[in-house]
Amino acid sequence: MTAPLLSIQNLGVAYGSGRDRRFVLRGAGFDLAPGQVMAIVGESGSGKSTLVRAVAGLATPAEGEILFEGVALPPLGKRSKTMLHGIQMVFQDPGASLNPRQSIRTVLEEPLIVVGKLDSAARRRRVEELMDLVHLDHRLLDLRPSALSGGQKQRVAIARALSMEPRLLIADEALSALDFANQDKVSALLLELKDRLNLAMLFVSHDMRSVRRMADHVCVIESGQVVEQGPVAEVLYHPKSAYTQLLLAAALNPAAALADPRLSAALEAGGQISDEALAGVMDIIGANARMQEQSPS
Repeated sequence: MTAPLLSIQNLGVAYGSGRDRRFVLRGAGFDLAPGQVMAIVGESGSGKSTLVRAVAGLATPAEGEILFEGVALPPLGKRSKTMLHGIQMVFQDPGASLNPRQSIRTVLEEPLIVVGKLDSAARRRRVEELMDLVHLDHRLLDLRPSALSGGQKQRVAIARALSMEPRLLIADEALSALDFANQDKVSALLLELKDRLNLAMLFVSHDMRSVRRMADHVCVIESGQVVEQGPVAEVLYHPKSAYTQLLLAAALNPAAALADPRLSAALEAGGQISDEALAGVMDIIGANARMQEQSPS
């Protein structure tokens, strides 16, 4: 059995202090091995980004522990270079994450200069290798981000993250700002890189369709609590929690979900979802599953 690269144990994150202290994530835990993708799923504000920000060192755990390669991760300022390089992050908006005044060459070369292990010629070669990894033409290197499409910008952001040769890549809603065509292309690229480089990946999303395509395992978070987790086929095709079922219904056929009176009544009422509403959700999931089985490949 492969030892976990990342192990999250009873993780909790809180903001504020004293009476104002509020947990935004509590009780999260799972293991992730090299070459595996764990999808972190939930609606906006559920706590999914908080979880990966804690792994990246951008949020401080209030309880629990995060182990990377068997070693507890300290706060960001106390992490070793090995830890910092080993965990890299790709954000939602590629335009905001790239310096608009720099050329793509400078964007990719800058981390290599900071590390300081390569001379100028070796850095040039490495920059070109990174462009090849993400399937971008070398002629783009002398352009600025504003000259690139959204999909190209996200590929540059991925290449920059790979410049540090990470073992864990965090993709925080990395597809959500892209159009459908580029979502498919970038998700295919991420899977290719995962296999080629044996990367472990935390894939944050609210879109269950992307999760089905990308993930080996799924962790579903609702209001800061893990409500369901397991292998992707088990969670997506046999969901146990009402929250997971609703996310699936909305992703697979949102029009039908909203049109079903049992479901819409439950959503308008709020609170606990009734058994009748859940039956409606499962009807939608079942119908979509049958349609997919019958569709030609």
